[in-house]
Amino acid sequence: MPLRAAAICGLLAPVTFVAGLLLGDLAQPDAFSPANDNISDVGAQTADRAWLYNQIAANLNGLLIVAFALGLWHALGPCRLARLGVVGLAVLGVTRFLEGFFRLDCRGMDEGCDNTSWQADAHGIESGIASALFFLVPPVLAFAFRQLPEWRDLWLPTLLAVPGVVVASVVFSGIGDGAAVRAASITWFLWLGLLAWRLLRLADSRIVGANTSSPSV
Repeated sequence: MPLRAAAICGLLAPVTFVAGLLLGDLAQPDAFSPANDNISDVGAQTADRAWLYNQIAANLNGLLIVAFALGLWHALGPCRLARLGVVGLAVLGVTRFLEGFFRLDCRGMDEGCDNTSWQADAHGIESGIASALFFLVPPVLAFAFRQLPEWRDLWLPTLLAVPGVVVASVVFSGIGDGAAVRAASITWFLWLGLLAWRLLRLADSRIVGANTSSPSV
C-alpha cells in the first residue's frame, strides 16, 4: 500500500463515517431522534434507506480504515507496540466493514422491536469487539509514537484521544444517549484523521527527498 494512497484513505475515513451517518439520520422519519436513538438503528433492517449508513459509513469506511492501517504498518516500522496498534486498527476496520452486513432486525423506535436473528447477534459481537478496540488502539499507538522520531510529537495527542472521546460523550449526554455516542465516534474519527494527515506529510516528504537525491541526467 503506497503511503500517500493509504494516507488519503485515512483522511476519507472520517468523511465517509460522518456523511453516511448524517445522511442516514436525515433519511429516517420524524419520529426518529439522532439525539436519543442508537447509531446502529440507522442501518437496521427496518431503517429507511439503510444503505446510506451500511454501505458508506460501514462497508466503505471499514475498507478505508484497513487500507490506512496497511500504510501505517509500513510507515511505523518493526516497533512491536506499533505493530500491535496497527493490527488493532485493521481489525477495527474489519468490524466496521462487517457492520454493514450484520444488521439489527429493527430500530428501537419500531413497535414491538425485538432483535433476535443471527444477524442481530453477530452485530452485538462485532460491536463489542469494535468498542474495545475503539478504546485500546489509541493508547497503544501513543506509546509506540513516543519511540519513533517522526511521530513523537503526536504521542500525547494520541494518548489524550480516549479521554477526549469520553469528554465529548459526557458533554453531549445531556442531549441524549444517541448524541453522546455520535459525539464520541466523531471525536475518535477526528483523531484518525490527524494520523492520516501526518502520514500524508511523511509520504510527500519522502517523495521530495527521493527526487532531490536522484542524480540529474
